[in-house]
Amino acid sequence: MSAPANTRSFRTRLALQTIVVAGALVAGFGTAAWWYASRTLERSVDDRIIAPAQRVWNRIDPYTTDAQFKMIADLVFGTSPDRNSTHAALVVQEHAQGKTLFATPNAPKDLDVYFRSCFPTAEEIQRAPQGPHPGGAGGPPGPPGSRRREPPPPRGGGGFDELLGTPGYDLGRPPPPDDELPFRPQMPMVREPTTFTARSGGIDWRFGAFSSPSYTIFVGLSLTDVYAEINRMAWWYVSAGALGLALAGLGALWTSRQAMRPLERVVGTAQRLTASDLAERIPLQKDDNREFAQLIDVLNGMMQRLEASFQQAVRFTADASHELKTPLAIMLADLDDAVRHSTPGSTEHERFTSLFQEATRLKQITQSLLLLSQADAGRLPTHPETYDLSTDLERLIEDGEILCEQAGLKLEHHIQPGISVHADRALLQQVFQNLLSNAVKYNRPGGSVSLSLSRQDGMMVFTALNTGPGIPAENQQRLFERFFRGDKAHTRQKDGFGLGLNIATELARANGADLRLVSSKEDETIFEVRMPAQAEMVAA
Repeated sequence: MSAPANTRSFRTRLALQTIVVAGALVAGFGTAAWWYASRTLERSVDDRIIAPAQRVWNRIDPYTTDAQFKMIADLVFGTSPDRNSTHAALVVQEHAQGKTLFATPNAPKDLDVYFRSCFPTAEEIQRAPQGPHPGGAGGPPGPPGSRRREPPPPRGGGGFDELLGTPGYDLGRPPPPDDELPFRPQMPMVREPTTFTARSGGIDWRFGAFSSPSYTIFVGLSLTDVYAEINRMAWWYVSAGALGLALAGLGALWTSRQAMRPLERVVGTAQRLTASDLAERIPLQKDDNREFAQLIDVLNGMMQRLEASFQQAVRFTADASHELKTPLAIMLADLDDAVRHSTPGSTEHERFTSLFQEATRLKQITQSLLLLSQADAGRLPTHPETYDLSTDLERLIEDGEILCEQAGLKLEHHIQPGISVHADRALLQQVFQNLLSNAVKYNRPGGSVSLSLSRQDGMMVFTALNTGPGIPAENQQRLFERFFRGDKAHTRQKDGFGLGLNIATELARANGADLRLVSSKEDETIFEVRMPAQAEMVAA
């Protein structure tokens, strides 16, 4: 029996399931790792904003000029950002009118709405502590450059200066000149620094807002490099995940192959089992897992019991058939004598004739069972020879003409000459006789029977076609079973006992031939016998 067309390999299914599970784990882990790495990278942008912002904050006051802002930007960012740079930007806006006091050339020009939303409220400005003014401690602010700025108090131990990477002041040193832009008295911070992301000119920016009572400075970094790094990480995770899935698939195939080896031995042994040889057992190996070892042990025990039961049934059938031969022969001889000595037309004559016919039928059944028992045991006697089948079928055609004439049927035949086979002549002839008998028996009145013999691709093909009613689909699969008859009530509307096609199948198999039902539909049923043909003899 072949596997259904939609049956999938367990090995393939196991490998696919492993790949799916591994793929889900890899995808989940990769997604989580990528999300965490991208969030960490984005948080690092805020840290990169706060550090330069603190350095700018410590160098400005409400009177810082544009030139000083430019020098501060050059000092803090390493170089003053030009118009083509998208790395860092500095914007300073005062609160009263929202005027931009300073902006690096590359600063976005269309983000005023975002900038103003970060301005402190009046209440926050009022609550802000009053820090020192650049014009002197506690003194009124003066115009830019009106007075020399005093240095801030000393910062012990480096502290914040070391964190920013800029040196603090030493009390023993004179104040530096104005153009060196030293640290100034710390301005009060109105609110905690805030950050936001905005898009301008096709570039995403991350800005930090730092507010004093007078103005807010905005330090921004482009996210282009950040997004590029995130994309590189995504591709890396995808590539690593694909490689991991490929390795998982190969590992799953290897594991499934190792796991399926015991089952392959089971299948191989089962395929080699035949009715004539049930003695074969599934070999058990030392490296078999316990579950497979138990399965193999159970299957071997089952085959042992099956072999014993089958041999017992074969012996019983053969013995019974053999023992019935002598009594049936005596019974038939006595009934034949009784029929010949009884008066024709009398009640005794009709009774003896009916008994003789039933005894003859019983003899045929006995002979058929004996033949089948021999075939089951692989002891069917065969005497193969090479002969001209085309010539041998002439006798079958003669028998067919007689049978069809008696049944009122028409016989058609198409026999290709010169087809030889190597088989048991008598057994193969019995197969053809059975098909011819059925074609005549299960036909409609006035129908026809067609017999043909041809060579196709080195094979001998014999077909028997009749015009009787079609065989129901539910009966076609059971047609070759023993004692199966389409007449479920066994009313004997057609003579037979359900062994003809089964015997024909066994006889065909014994000769290396295959008997099958090709098709059966209304007014046409076709049976076919196919076996290797001998090479054509070429005349010298």
